[in-house]
Amino acid sequence: MKILGYSERGIINSLLFNIGGDMELMGKFIGLMDLPEAFELGNPIDYTVLLEQSFSEFGDADLVIIIHYKYYEDLKDEKPEDKKVLFIEGKVKTSNSNWIINTQFNKYIDKEQYIKKEKYSGYSSNLFFQLHLKKLMFDKWREIKENGLVEEPKFEEHRKIGGNKIVLKAFELINCKESYYIGIIPTKHNDINTFEGKIDLDLNFLSWEKVEKFCEDKKLEYPNLEKVIEIFEYNDEQIYKRDNHK
Repeated sequence: MKILGYSERGIINSLLFNIGGDMELMGKFIGLMDLPEAFELGNPIDYTVLLEQSFSEFGDADLVIIIHYKYYEDLKDEKPEDKKVLFIEGKVKTSNSNWIINTQFNKYIDKEQYIKKEKYSGYSSNLFFQLHLKKLMFDKWREIKENGLVEEPKFEEHRKIGGNKIVLKAFELINCKESYYIGIIPTKHNDINTFEGKIDLDLNFLSWEKVEKFCEDKKLEYPNLEKVIEIFEYNDEQIYKRDNHK
């Protein structure tokens, strides 16, 4: 049986399901990300992975990886200092257009929309804004926990976590000591290294090119990764511009 997934969600789902419960492979995947020097994976004892998780008015997340460093009988008793969280959003090149990092960055930093308090069409899917909301939720976790909402400063509007039980479960899980924000994007790895845009959060990037190469390099050691490569092949040019395609 062959199962094929579409676009960035298809790739992310395939990758995580085929990593499965392999702690070592998960650590290697996290090692692909150009995280700050201060980040240390250390010796985690478990991971919790959230796929396409809603955080209500703080937006959905393509992928959340929570790194656990101590066992507890009840997840509710976990302490923030024993966990780290990675918020990950994926963007792809579509068949008719490309996703350009500088274009998305310039739209995000455009001050006129903040002065007018008017979002441009498609703002909610802007990578920088999506991860900005996750950082706001993380930084104001205690305030949201107590009041159910917090003010989003760019547009001076209140964002609520709501009452959905599954959303609230995920919200409890992200009460961690450290948070990191990653965009998996169609920009080539070398071009990511030249991007100099600075915003109000420490944003890190990972190229789809690097993810596919990781799967190619590791498929003999981890045969399940061959299935992820099939998803890249199936989606062809809708993930990123691959060098072997014209």
